[in-house]
Amino acid sequence: MPLLAAVLIGAGVGILGTVLHLHFSWIGGTTTEEGAWVLPWGAVLALLLVASAQLWWTLRTSLAWTGGVLAIAAFTTAMVMGNWPGLDTFAVAANDYTFEVVPGPAIAGTVWIWGIPVVAIITMLSAQPLLRHPVARD
Repeated sequence: MPLLAAVLIGAGVGILGTVLHLHFSWIGGTTTEEGAWVLPWGAVLALLLVASAQLWWTLRTSLAWTGGVLAIAAFTTAMVMGNWPGLDTFAVAANDYTFEVVPGPAIAGTVWIWGIPVVAIITMLSAQPLLRHPVARD
């Protein structure tokens, strides 16, 4: 049961995060030629969603591996949605061309996709001391 729930929660978080991650703001202008830079606040919120869901499910089940499964499911869902065939795209490729032409979505997508494993590892490490352990008997 914890495994199935972790996969389903992770898939839901992956869908919500993929939809949320492309929100960004320009700081200091509207193009990089003006010296502006992109604030990928949607990707940051999406990563916070992954971390909070992963931490919640890990602590709820008291099983460290369930949070890892949740993060893997979120990452897999985001990758599938980003590579979905057809005209509906949920992600922009991270290459030199997209960073030049559409830097906002390219940066937000890169932060989202490659931030999930980083957030997952940090969350797993920070959850370890918080897990409930059985009381030792004398």
